[in-house]
Amino acid sequence: MNTKKMKPSIVFLVMSAVGNPETVDQLAHSLAPHTVLVHHDFSQTPDFVLTAPNARFVPDPKRTGWAFFGFVDGIFHSMKYALANLEFDYLQLLSPSCLPIKPVEAFEAHISGREEAHFDCIDLFADQDALMSVGYRALTPEKSFRHRVVRRLGDAYFGTASGRRDEAGIWLHSGGKKSILAMVALVMFKALSRPSIGHHIFDEKFRPYYGSTWFGASRHVVAAMLEKFLHPGVRDYFSQLCIADEFLIPTLLMHVAPAKGPMNHYIQRFDHAHPGRIDEKDMQQLKSATAFFARKFPDDPAAPIRTWVLAELVGSGLPAQSPETAGAKQHDSSALATPGATASVGQSADGNFLAGIFGQGKVAQ
Repeated sequence: MNTKKMKPSIVFLVMSAVGNPETVDQLAHSLAPHTVLVHHDFSQTPDFVLTAPNARFVPDPKRTGWAFFGFVDGIFHSMKYALANLEFDYLQLLSPSCLPIKPVEAFEAHISGREEAHFDCIDLFADQDALMSVGYRALTPEKSFRHRVVRRLGDAYFGTASGRRDEAGIWLHSGGKKSILAMVALVMFKALSRPSIGHHIFDEKFRPYYGSTWFGASRHVVAAMLEKFLHPGVRDYFSQLCIADEFLIPTLLMHVAPAKGPMNHYIQRFDHAHPGRIDEKDMQQLKSATAFFARKFPDDPAAPIRTWVLAELVGSGLPAQSPETAGAKQHDSSALATPGATASVGQSADGNFLAGIFGQGKVAQ
């Protein structure tokens, strides 16, 4: 009996809105021969000329933006499109500021194991630092008076001398003051965690989790996430939250209960509300990282750190910039209206074109 496994088919989903198209073209080339499916907000950056033959756009993209729920809608809209139109074994979510930091063959081998999804998260109700750092975002609508009050209580709980924890692709305040006001804040947050008081959708059967958005999962896990997202009340509730994807995606993944592995990303230490920029000083750290992707890289295909990573870690042999001349593809809005539409320059259905950068910075405030 032949026990040799076939290589898995991967879809890399890139969420794009603004930035340099040549940077995204470089990313797509580095992930060949696998399909790069791009959800690009053309209302923000309409003009893109790209060359990667392994990329295609998601039709009818959603309006996106930082801390805007259209980003979440775009992810699930893209997952639905991929399930209906593409054959794949595994889907990995990326931003255009990401790059692989290992050869694609190593990633293929990694996802061929028993683990069905790769992500990191923290149980919001079981972790006091998480509850007091970001609980106000999960338990109160962003534009409500309660949200403003509870956020200030969280600030009072930690004060100005709190510690810091960097994990699960995000960061949290740590510690907390020993004062009467801090005790009041803790009691208030714990009371709000009860659905009868907080008027939210979380309970012991649907616990909230917090962590990085950048997940990877097998096809059946992606389908289960989409099914749960479409359950009555789920989208309605999460659409009211501040930076909802950091709660929604880990929560759905934990509740579809896959065999879980660690996140596939190395994420540079956050600088306030945004992940830090990876540059030349981080080369050794990238080289020793166990992850397969990293962010956030400069939005410049000729940046030394990018060309070094692609040449030394990925082994792609890519030039600093993708070709800009003959055969370059341009966005055709009519092609995006029909699922499976192809480009007009001798391109297959699996080879549409690509997208720009989306700087999705997140932080526990």
